[in-house]
Amino acid sequence: MLDTGLAIPFWFELTATVTSAMTGALAATREKYDILGTIMMAIIIGLFGGVMRDVLLQDYGIYAFQRPELIIACVICAVVVFYFGRLVKLADPLIEIMDIIQCGLWAVIGAGKAIAAGLGIVPAILLGMLTAVGGGIVRDVALNHHIVAFTPGSLYASAAAISASAYAIMRTYHILDHWSALICVLLGIGIRIASLEFGWRTKPARDLTIPMADALAKPVRALKGKDKLADLGPADISSLAAHARKSVKKNRHSTRGRDKTRHKHRL
Repeated sequence: MLDTGLAIPFWFELTATVTSAMTGALAATREKYDILGTIMMAIIIGLFGGVMRDVLLQDYGIYAFQRPELIIACVICAVVVFYFGRLVKLADPLIEIMDIIQCGLWAVIGAGKAIAAGLGIVPAILLGMLTAVGGGIVRDVALNHHIVAFTPGSLYASAAAISASAYAIMRTYHILDHWSALICVLLGIGIRIASLEFGWRTKPARDLTIPMADALAKPVRALKGKDKLADLGPADISSLAAHARKSVKKNRHSTRGRDKTRHKHRL
């Protein structure tokens, strides 16, 4: 089994898996899935991020299959949600808390396993993100929904990416070796909480072609204007100056006229 750089109590891992499985089972019941479909969705959400990570790592075994207790827990969770959905909704506060914690935790675990397997920083970041959001991606694809992790909204995949990036860099360059995992988990949790509290949200695509073209064209226009002024003779410059003075006088007269009219209306 690969070293993740972070010792996690099994009870916490089990709790995190169950809360994730609950969200998958609830999504399945909302879509009117049968009992088998609900069980499959619970397993997908609870374990599939780690399964995909372990499949990509190769030759190190699939952790979810080495701990069948996790699969059994997902099945029990699905059955409970299927028959007692209203009671499960009472656990919403716990689900929200665990969801926030998992954002940073699974990202660090995924990145840690990638580094332990000898991969570089970039693959470690990708596997960290995949561990954190992989189950949700598969769920949305299976339910034919937009992939929530990649749509504009509060920071979740972004928080996982930052957490995994920080840990991959710190672990690779041996920065605060004994504390790097905890620091990066707290970083992911902090970003997630801040995005919910302060309304930090990702935004959809915005085409910057025209603003960028205008910004790049301004210096060129200014240079062309200078060249034209350089080509003008003294008579042309004096004519332009006279025209500018006339325009200023006209603007003053029109402004005074408007002020008089407004004053009359007020009276």
